Amino acid sequence: MNLADFANLAQVVGALVVILGVAFAVVQVKEISRQRHETAAIQLANSFGSRHFAQAFRQVLDLPPGVKAEEVKRCGVEDAAMLVSLTIESVAIMVHREIIDIDLVWELMGGVVLSTWDRLRDWSDSYRRASGREKFNEWYQWLAARLEENYKGPKAEPAFRRFAHWRPLPR
Repeated sequence: MNLADFANLAQVVGALVVILGVAFAVVQVKEISRQRHETAAIQLANSFGSRHFAQAFRQVLDLPPGVKAEEVKRCGVEDAAMLVSLTIESVAIMVHREIIDIDLVWELMGGVVLSTWDRLRDWSDSYRRASGREKFNEWYQWLAARLEENYKGPKAEPAFRRFAHWRPLPR
């Protein structure tokens, strides 16, 4: 092997090292992104596990669907409504910014979003009018609308039916 052959081989090896380095970097970036999404999902699930949220959620669900704002105020559940609203509002922003996948939100809390929005819609509209703040619960409303549009038919079927035949892969 002469010096020219050795130089050519060094160039090929150098190019392979660069290609492998770029491929490794791409894999690492994808892994970091996956971990970020998993962390966000865990935090999302944990946010619904707090005692305060559970109490607020129960109070809101005790209201009838389509309840008027005056009834929400009369029942004394405005603090609960605000906690549920602010929690879902922050989730909606994360969905819009693609920090959390909307399919994951549907699976974890789609029913929560839709059932609470059905009870807090008029209260939210009333608050907007009274405060002059059109942005109040804007993302909560946006998320409820996206879930209503995108998750109809088979996707709306409960998991216990939709995945009745699912089994984990053997290890």
